[in-house]
Amino acid sequence: MSPTLATQATQTSDIACERPPRLDEFFKPLAGGPNLFDLPENEWKAWRLVFNKGFSLDNLASFVPGMVEETLQYRHTLKRYAKSGELVRLDFVTLRFTIDFIGRTVLNASLGAQTGKNVLADSMLSQASWQMPNREINPLEFLNLPRYVMHWVNSRKMDNYIGVELDKRFRAYQDNSIDAASKSVMDLVLQAYMDDPAKNKSSGIRAAVQLDPEFRAFAISQVRLFLFVGHDSMSSTICYALHLLSTNPSTLSRIRSEHDEVLGSDVLSLPSLLVEKPQLLGSLPYTNAVIKETLRLFPPGSGIRQGARGVDLVGEDGTRYPTEDTLIWILHTAMHRVPENWIDPDAFLPERWLVGPDHRLYPSKGAWRAFEWGPRNCIGQSLAMTELRLTLTMIVRDFDFTPGYEEWDRLHPHKGIRTYRGERAYQIEEAAAHPAENYPCRVSISEYSRSRVPGGV
Repeated sequence: MSPTLATQATQTSDIACERPPRLDEFFKPLAGGPNLFDLPENEWKAWRLVFNKGFSLDNLASFVPGMVEETLQYRHTLKRYAKSGELVRLDFVTLRFTIDFIGRTVLNASLGAQTGKNVLADSMLSQASWQMPNREINPLEFLNLPRYVMHWVNSRKMDNYIGVELDKRFRAYQDNSIDAASKSVMDLVLQAYMDDPAKNKSSGIRAAVQLDPEFRAFAISQVRLFLFVGHDSMSSTICYALHLLSTNPSTLSRIRSEHDEVLGSDVLSLPSLLVEKPQLLGSLPYTNAVIKETLRLFPPGSGIRQGARGVDLVGEDGTRYPTEDTLIWILHTAMHRVPENWIDPDAFLPERWLVGPDHRLYPSKGAWRAFEWGPRNCIGQSLAMTELRLTLTMIVRDFDFTPGYEEWDRLHPHKGIRTYRGERAYQIEEAAAHPAENYPCRVSISEYSRSRVPGGV
C-alpha cells in the first residue's frame, strides 16, 4: 500500500516489465493464448509499439462516430427500462453496451450485442462469467468440471468467429481493397504481419493462400484480449459512476451544469456535435474528476509484477524488501483508500482532482494507480477515458438511477454481511471487479431532461 514501493516495482526497477508466469492461468480462458498482457518482456516490447498506434488520441477520434452510435443504443435501452419501471441489473445491460463499444475499436465493426445475439459477444460474456472467483482461497473451484467445458466451447466459438474475420481482412489486404489507414486492433496486427520484411521475402506473403497458422492463432488471442479488457472493466466503472452520482446530488448537479456549459443544453443535437467535434470531450475537467474519483473508490483491477534475484524494493524508512521468488501485488482497492495517502478516503470528492498541490485534498504522488504506471501501464487508458466521458455526457442529464438494493434484498433474502465500509454496492470478483448483484436499480427520465425536452429525451 506504499506508493513508493509501487513506483519502484512498476517504473524504476529491473522488474518493471516483468509479468508473473502464472498470469497466463487467468488470461488463458479469456485470450486463448499468449497475449500483450502476459507476454515476456522481449516479445512484448515490439507488439506494444504496434498497438500504441491504435490508441493515440488522433486515431481514437476516428472511432467516435461508431462510439456515439453504440451509446445512442444504450440510451435507447435505458429509456425502455425507464418506461417499464422494472428493477434492472444495470451491470448486465451495460456489459452488452461496452462489448459493442469496444467492438468498434477491436474489429471496426458493430457486434449488435445490445439489440440481439452475436456469437463473439455472447461467448466472451459467457467466458468472463465462468472465470474462477476466490480460486486463491478455495481449491474446490478447480473441480468445477462444467466450467472447463464452457471455457472450451466458448473458446472454439470465439476463435472460429475471429478467424473468419481475420481471413477476410487478410484477403482484403492482399487485394489492396482495404483502407491502409485503419487502426483497429485487428488491422494493426495484420498490418504488422504484412509489413514484416522477413515474411515478405521468405514466403511471398501477398501471394500466400492463407495466414501462417502460428501467426493466425496469435492474432486471434490479441483480438480476444482487447475485447475482454475493453468491455469488462468499463461496464463496472460506468455503473459505479452512475451510482456515485445518483447518491451525491450536488455532484450530479455540477456535472450536468458542466455539460450544459461546454456542450450546450440541446441534448438532442449532442450526438452530431460529438461526431463533428470529438475534441470537446477533452474540455470537461469536472467530468474527468468524477471519473478519476470513481476509479479511486472502485478500481476494477490491480497491478502485479514478478520479483527477481538481486532486486530489492526500498521503503520510505529505508527497509529493504527482497523480491526473489515473490509476486508483487499492488492492491488498488487498498492503496486508493489508505488514510496516509488520502484525506477522507471513503468520501466521494471529485474536487480532490481539481485543487493545487498546496490544498489538503491534493492526492499523494503515485497513490492513484487505476491504469498503473510505467512501461506496462494500461495501453487503452486513453480509450477508456474517452468512452467514459462520452457515455456520461450522453447519459447523466437524461436519466436518474435509483439503487434498488433494499428491494433486491427483500426479494432475495440471505444471511450474512450485506455492506462493506458502509457500501451495499461493494465490489465482487467477476473477471474484473463488479458491483454486488450487478447493481440492481430503477431507471427514470430525469426532471432535468424533462425541463429541456418535452417528455424527456
